[in-house]
Amino acid sequence: MTTTQTQLNLITNITGEPYQPARLYYHMTNQKTVVGVFNKLKCMEYYEKSDRWYWFYSEEAKKIRFQQSYNKIPKDSRPVPLGYFQFISDELMILEVRSFQRVIEAVKFFNTRLNWRAAEPVRLAIVNKLFGCTPEETPQPPNSLAEFFDREDIVIHNPETLEEEINEIISQYETEEEKDQAVTAYMEEKSKQPLPEIEEIAVTVHDQGLSILEMALRMKHIEAWEHWQGNQDFTQYDLIQSMLNNLPNSEENASTTSIS
Repeated sequence: MTTTQTQLNLITNITGEPYQPARLYYHMTNQKTVVGVFNKLKCMEYYEKSDRWYWFYSEEAKKIRFQQSYNKIPKDSRPVPLGYFQFISDELMILEVRSFQRVIEAVKFFNTRLNWRAAEPVRLAIVNKLFGCTPEETPQPPNSLAEFFDREDIVIHNPETLEEEINEIISQYETEEEKDQAVTAYMEEKSKQPLPEIEEIAVTVHDQGLSILEMALRMKHIEAWEHWQGNQDFTQYDLIQSMLNNLPNSEENASTTSIS
């Protein structure tokens, strides 16, 4: 018998937030500096077998506020790995985590400790869906997120391409009012399209970049949540209209099953 969505428990991390994989790409100019920073952090540990630097919810990272704070996590479940770094090449480092909140917390945490000239986050790949299991199942997290992000069908968003599309629209009109209306209609139509299951977006940690990223991930997560609730036609357009009308979105009363 096929299991329906209503029979599934939402899979969450042990820190409380829904399981939603993400991979952050860093442009790196000085690996030695990065390793030096990792070595000084007590919440970081290198595992030679997997060639990964694990970031744990311990020591310096204990101040991060998740739904399930450090003190609420059972001692026998500690230390909780928040994510892991891997050096892919002399110029590329990735961080893989299991939730959008961990992405934001990682950027905040390492932005104050890792000089952006040595390593700077530039792109982010994310999964725009939530996952479930039956009440009898114990979810097993994958050993890596390669099954999500080492694929050919990821939708990659390029800011330059969007700018070119908007400039093309603007060039077709004469007055500023016509141009504004045309661009607004274009962006509105784009917001009515469902998010791709897996996409890659550009990020920046400069100026208001982090705030913009945090808002974008929150909005994408809400769409995934609405789909999980059965509202499959919900899009970013609906969310924007909801926000304009100050209608709250809630994740209360959901059955959940946790993983690390």
